[in-house]
Amino acid sequence: MNSARTRLAAFGAGLLGLAALATTVITAPAGATGATTADDTPPPIVETYDYPGADRILAERNITLLKGDGHVLLVDCASGGDLIVVQSYKIKGGDACFRVTGTPGFVTMQIPETYFIKGDSHTAKATLTAKSATETVVIQPGQWTPVGESMPNHDPAALLEIRVTA
Repeated sequence: MNSARTRLAAFGAGLLGLAALATTVITAPAGATGATTADDTPPPIVETYDYPGADRILAERNITLLKGDGHVLLVDCASGGDLIVVQSYKIKGGDACFRVTGTPGFVTMQIPETYFIKGDSHTAKATLTAKSATETVVIQPGQWTPVGESMPNHDPAALLEIRVTA
């Protein structure tokens, strides 16, 4: 009988504790109104795909990198390996090299007077523009592809995009 009383007392104490917890009032700091202001609201998480460090790259290399999904990255050509290589008369410091880190992938840019693109091991397309005409060229894996003025009867072209599919 003693254990029944003990259990009943424990149960009662538990109910009293719950009641006390339920009636606890949480107070807001002085001056709080319960409404949030524009300054309190964090910015929305939206990926803009802007290329990081683009201003520095433009100043150092004359390559305007605009947007990308992170799967086609500008890298130092000396890093070697499986790279897409872009040749242009306007790039400072030699060729521009891109490493594919995943597929599908893309990077948009402006590289004026591009004349050759060498593919890596992936299937890729390059979009170029010359005198207001836009053209998409298939870049064969491991092959040099002439673009712009290196092709018969073509004007100097600006490389606008590299898109890798597989």
